[in-house]
Amino acid sequence: MSTTRLTTTNGVTFITKSHDFYISKSLEIYGEWSFGEIELLAQILKKSDTIVEAGANIGAHTVFLAKDIVPDGKVFAFEPRRIIFQTLCGNLAVNGIENVHAFHCGLGEEAENQTEAKMDFSSKLNAGGYSLGAIPGKDENIKIEKLDDIVNATDHIALIKADVEGYELKLLMGAANLIERDRPFLYLENDKVESSPELISYLWGLKYDIWWHVVPLFNPRNRANTEQNIFSTIASLNIICAPREKGFNITDSSKIDDANFHPLKRG
Repeated sequence: MSTTRLTTTNGVTFITKSHDFYISKSLEIYGEWSFGEIELLAQILKKSDTIVEAGANIGAHTVFLAKDIVPDGKVFAFEPRRIIFQTLCGNLAVNGIENVHAFHCGLGEEAENQTEAKMDFSSKLNAGGYSLGAIPGKDENIKIEKLDDIVNATDHIALIKADVEGYELKLLMGAANLIERDRPFLYLENDKVESSPELISYLWGLKYDIWWHVVPLFNPRNRANTEQNIFSTIASLNIICAPREKGFNITDSSKIDDANFHPLKRG
């Protein structure tokens, strides 16, 4: 039985995995995924910007970033897992998107290789919720590269967006030269309570100001006009980071001044 579906909402088509209850299910029902992230980035970016998206998954954000937010720029999209990467490329192709450079690798502090078992799409799962190396086995080779070794100095990067399941700090360390050179905005998932203080402290050391950006997975103004909320109160927990010298401010988000605070931390 096929685990692949094709869904079109308002002229945008996605190939999805039927048992992925998060990203794919959201695209099927709402025509979008955690769309508040796209709405924020639309306020920051220019149409001609070049950006990096690490952990692009099947392209739920990549498609909108490339098509609507930076249509005259470029997106360097990175996805390490083979089947998910193939689906990402399919979604770019089916929507006629040509300004994305897709890379079949993850990003980290150093170039390395890991092995994993093949992801099982035959039963319910969160396909975007596995950290690198978290699926025991040797069926799949996971290639990891340093961003500094991939992006040319001629490509000025305006944003690094990363949803890499706890690899955010390693990614930043592997992009140290790029960050020092281009001083991009950083938009990072930060839902791991135990690793958040180290990540925030590292960003402060790079002279970045940081704000929490909490995005409910259910958007009542979703692109499909679907009223049903399948996600209850679940939200994406991210941080938006701006170089201090830009004098940037987000008035409707909480600026971080305590590295030990986390929205999910109890007590």
